[in-house]
Amino acid sequence: MRVLAFYIVLALLLFGASPVLGQDGAGTVLQNTDIPKEPGWKHPSYRGWESLSVPGLIATYYDLDLDSKLDYMVIRKVIRKGSAEETTIEQAIEIAQFDNLSVYFSHPVVYFTSRNPLFYCKGVDSRRNCIDIWVDISEDGLNGNEELYSLATPSLGVR
Repeated sequence: MRVLAFYIVLALLLFGASPVLGQDGAGTVLQNTDIPKEPGWKHPSYRGWESLSVPGLIATYYDLDLDSKLDYMVIRKVIRKGSAEETTIEQAIEIAQFDNLSVYFSHPVVYFTSRNPLFYCKGVDSRRNCIDIWVDISEDGLNGNEELYSLATPSLGVR
């Protein structure tokens, strides 16, 4: 199901579809100002990361309200991979800093990703599907140019 959700979002991006405004449970239109800032791996809400089944994407998970349920996820594009057998953690961090990338170390692969997320997902269900997804095509961090796509609220013409 998660794979299907990302393929839908990627298809919307590739074929130039306009964004669909999402709504929260109360029917309020969600703005890009509702996107939480990513806390980072040192924050108590950090719950880990995984390489997604959609090739070239890595998700980082958070429990922002610390209720033992995932509620926030960011997804980054993998820029390149390296061998963990040939690269130490220290070297990987140094390379990532030099190239302005993020690094995810997992034996036997080191993943170098975009510094800023491509997708911001608020409201993560038990299968790790996103309720509301913001897309930051520029991958330039939270600055107001993110567009909301919601798989929870179909657009007009969808049955």
